[in-house]
Amino acid sequence: MKKNSDIYDPEFVSGIFDRMSKTYGLANLIISFGFTSRWRRQCLNDLPEVKHNSIGYDLMSGMGESWGNIQTKLTEPGQIIAVDISDEMNRKASEHLKRLRTKNIVLKKTNILDNDIPDNSADFVISTFGIKTFNKDQQRKLAYEIRRILKPKGSFALIEISKPKHYLLRWFYMFYLKILIPIIGRIFMGNRDDYRMLGTYCSEFGNCMHFHTCLLDLGVKSSYKNYFWGCASGVFGTK
Repeated sequence: MKKNSDIYDPEFVSGIFDRMSKTYGLANLIISFGFTSRWRRQCLNDLPEVKHNSIGYDLMSGMGESWGNIQTKLTEPGQIIAVDISDEMNRKASEHLKRLRTKNIVLKKTNILDNDIPDNSADFVISTFGIKTFNKDQQRKLAYEIRRILKPKGSFALIEISKPKHYLLRWFYMFYLKILIPIIGRIFMGNRDDYRMLGTYCSEFGNCMHFHTCLLDLGVKSSYKNYFWGCASGVFGTK
């Protein structure tokens, strides 16, 4: 494993999720007791209005866990463009796509911080549980990319697992993320080190407040929100 200074390197992050792809969906469900699914729905419910013919991006899209919440709002020529850096996550997403009755989703393998997405091309941008793998400078770049990609009045909503402010809740939550999750990963999924990184990323990330400030500094209308006493946090708003 690389030194801490390298944990935000795109190749390092991609490698982690390539290796975790076989178990990540099940692990998320077990690890969060189903809360990630609930928080994802709450986040996407906060997304400002999406018109039926909208075209938008799902950043750090993973296996496409967020598609169902948005897909039902779209009709042709509405479309979701799913962006992820991990080959294996994209492969899993492709399998997911094959099972869907509506095929208004396009997969795009790219690093969102170094991409060829056109300016002012998106009616909406969403991302669920991907921001923690960016350091503060990368979060600033991500905020810039979202602002660049969105059309005027385009909307966005993002959410991430966070570190609660309440001392007792924070202690228990971080103990769970840093100690128990690697044990669960080892016992049930044969992967301790990569799941330990989830706790590391969460601890270093804190919450979405820095990202929220980055958006505001760029003139984006952003609102900040805590979920379940700060165990997750998110931003939503319009350009």
